[in-house]
Formats: sequence, structure tokens, C-alpha cells
Amino acid sequence: MSDISFWKPVYQFFKPEEPLIKEELRDFYVRRDNSPVDSLVNLLAMEDSAAKFLLAGHRGSGKTTELRRLEQRCMSEYTVVWVDTDTYLDKYDIEYADVVVLIGITIVQRLGKLGWKLPRKLEQDLLESLAKVTYQDKVTGGGQLQLPKLFQDLGGLLKVGFDRETKKTREVRPALSEIIAKVNAIIAAAEADKPKLLVIVDGLDRKDYGIALKMFSSSLLTDLNCHLVYVIPISLRYSPAFRQPMQSFDKCLDLTNIPVFKCDDNARPTTQPDPVGRHILTTVIEKRLQKLGDTYKNLFQPDALELLCEKSGGVMRDLVRLARTSCEVALQKNANQVDLTIAQEAIQEEHRTYSIEDYHFEELDKVHRTGKLTTNSFDSPKNGKVVICDELLHYKLILGYQDRKYGRWFDINPILLEDLERWRGTNPTNP
Repeated sequence: MSDISFWKPVYQFFKPEEPLIKEELRDFYVRRDNSPVDSLVNLLAMEDSAAKFLLAGHRGSGKTTELRRLEQRCMSEYTVVWVDTDTYLDKYDIEYADVVVLIGITIVQRLGKLGWKLPRKLEQDLLESLAKVTYQDKVTGGGQLQLPKLFQDLGGLLKVGFDRETKKTREVRPALSEIIAKVNAIIAAAEADKPKLLVIVDGLDRKDYGIALKMFSSSLLTDLNCHLVYVIPISLRYSPAFRQPMQSFDKCLDLTNIPVFKCDDNARPTTQPDPVGRHILTTVIEKRLQKLGDTYKNLFQPDALELLCEKSGGVMRDLVRLARTSCEVALQKNANQVDLTIAQEAIQEEHRTYSIEDYHFEELDKVHRTGKLTTNSFDSPKNGKVVICDELLHYKLILGYQDRKYGRWFDINPILLEDLERWRGTNPTNP
């Protein structure tokens, strides 16, 4: 028998939507060989001029956690500015104008918190340029305009989105170049007395493919004169439509998933388990349980833990979510351990959150057989013409991996393997 008091401590340690920060990063982080942090630290150290980097990965692959590690590694050498677009911008309607302005005001706010006094002339220039997009034809409330008040009003505007607020007045875009110039002047002045700026822009990977493509196709995202790291959606990373815009950035780094199966020497998926990858995933679970003491040491039976790791596909957030769901199922069953049956039920519960369209299956089958993406498209009544694999990547129906010897490869999300097998059974003519 077990109750809420037994399962609650475990449940609280498995929060899939929360990245590791501060003490949790120290206590729970498990090193992964495919981390881009070392590469980014080295690339930044070798750059004299402002460098612009992209970091791609599936949602939930651990990008925010890795970028928090980058922040820790760089704090002694740089003035690190963290820009959280998911919190401060409209989640569903966002353009490059919103991002550029948010970066600018976050830089100024961060410098202020570090005790750097903004020269009066630069402050006035920034006030005037930001006021143009914040108030436009509106009444400002009278009195002399100050940055704190302007930032407050601008924050509310960013939550709505410039396009919605200004579509009946004049466009925001003509003012952006001026704002960027003013922010660049502030960056130059700050870097004369402080370490170089490193701006990390998180959250943009959560945007839909079409929004992200339009946003990152703008050259304005690279016009700020400081080191920048942007997170982008995995579907954008491999889209043929993004190959040209990607040339505006110095490098695109990848955070691939932890492999749960091996690939063959042609970078094709196999059914052979990857012991190294599975050990990393097992350690992620075990490290959290260790904080709870011996009572919880063997909470997950070995075969149950193995299955949860496999069906996570090596996506960190999905692994943590499966562990959390297992706790829910165990509590419902009055169990004091997660056995194989409970793990299977938790997997079925998570499987229900995936939706596969009929036109997806043929591409899922090709990727599973070849390990490669296709460029085949489908005329969707809702979204128009879509590259099917872009969609499969976006919804994590296929996952990306990296082999040291054989390079990049892709496979169907393991939680969907039975769906593919059923489809194959009714489509025997497919190779």
C-alpha cells in the first residue's frame, strides 16, 4: 500500500516543464557527450567581433538546461544577458520586431542591475526611439518620460504584439533600425568599461514553423553588435526553406537526443539498444531518487525503467514526464513501486497525446527504414503545402540523433512504433 505522502516527494522531483537551474543544475545534471556548451564556449573565445549562433533541438531535448550551463560557464568572462521570449512575448503571434525590441530593453535592464550607469545622452536617444513604437499616436500621460515607465508600457505592448496593436496606425519596422542603432551605441559604451555582452535568447523554439521561418529570415536579428545565441525549432533547422537565411549566422549547433537504439554503418536505425544512451537516461532518473534517500532507491524496477527510457526516445522532458506519469499510475494502483505493468500504462497514457495523420505514415516508414529525412510535401487543407518531415519533426513524431562515427540520423519516435507496425500490416505493398 502507498499514499500521497509517499509519492508526492518523487512527483515533485519530476517536473517536465521546468529546466534545471542553480542547485538543481548542480545536483541533477547528467553530462551528455552531445552537449554543445563546450563548442560554444570555445567559439566565443575565438571570436573578436560579435558572433551570432543558432542552437537547434527538439522541444524538451534540454536546450534551456544546456544554455543555463553556458551562462554559468561564461559569467566570469562576459556580461551575460538572458532573454526569455516565452514569458515576455505573445506565445502565438510573434515577429522579429517584438524580439529585437525585447532584446534591446533586456540588455539595458541587465546593465542597470549590474550597476552600470547609462549615459544621459544615450538614455535620451533610446527613450525617443522606443517612444515612437510604444505610444505612437497615443497620449503618454504627461510629464517627462522615464525609462522605467516606458519599459513598463512597452512590456504590455510586447505581450500583445506590435502587429496587432499598430495595424491601424503606422508600421513599427521603420523605427527598428533606429532602435538597433541606439542599442548598439549603448552596447559599445558598456563594453568599454565591462566585459563583452553575451545575449542568450531562449523560447523561440516553441513557435510554429511558419512564424519562426518568417522571423529568422529577417536580417535585423543579426544587427545587434554583441554575441548572440538564439534557440530555434528543430523543424526550421532542417527545412530547405531556411538554408539561405541560415547563412546570416556564424554557426548552427545541434542538441540531438540521447540515442536509445543504435544505428548501422549507413546511419540507419536498428533495433539494437544503445547501452551508453540508456545509461545516461537511467542516471537522470536515479540522480533525482538519490536525493530522497534509501527509501526510494529501488522505486523503479529495472525492466520498467528500461522501458521508460526506451519510449522516451531520449528526449529529456519526455523521460521526466513518463517518470511523473508513472508515479500517478502507481498512486492510483496503491503500489509502492513502478513495475513493468505500471510503466506500460504510463506509456499508454502519454501515447494518447500524439496525433498521426494518414499522410504521415509513409514518411514515418521511409525515415524508419533509411534514417534520413525526405522533402516530400502534402497539400494540407488547413496549413497549405507543407513539407511532411518538417511537420513530423515539429510534433516529435520523428527524432534526430548523432553518431560519432556515422553522423546524423533520424528515426520514428519509439512510442509510435506499434502504430507504424499496424499501418504496415494494412499496407503490405510498401517496401
